[in-house]
Amino acid sequence: MSHKWEINGLSLELDLDDADNMERYEKAFDIMAAEEKQIPKDGKQSERIRAYCKLFRNLFDRIFGEGTAEKIFSKVPTSTTAYDEVYISFLEFARGQMIANAQARAEWLSKYAPNRKQRRAASKTVRKSEK
Repeated sequence: MSHKWEINGLSLELDLDDADNMERYEKAFDIMAAEEKQIPKDGKQSERIRAYCKLFRNLFDRIFGEGTAEKIFSKVPTSTTAYDEVYISFLEFARGQMIANAQARAEWLSKYAPNRKQRRAASKTVRKSEK
């Protein structure tokens, strides 16, 4: 399972099954939600677009480290559409990783923790052999 997000010529590693990485991810989104409320609702459209794009720049710097946003967005116009495309790519990466992690865990558990019917059958076999 890949823990690398490929975007705009960059390869960024993030393992969302790691507690420290997940904590950083969660905090970054919590801060983003608070910052989003501060985007002006009126005024110049250009200022709102810049504030909107800054949300994503801050998000990626918080998750991957300072300076990452500059690398991700260096060749991207300051456009809500362009920034949304990067954000959607990241969300798909994160969602795919979480699904893959859950599936791998479920497979592991089913392999080493047989279902109830199998455990009962095994237990009956053991009891019969003890007699």
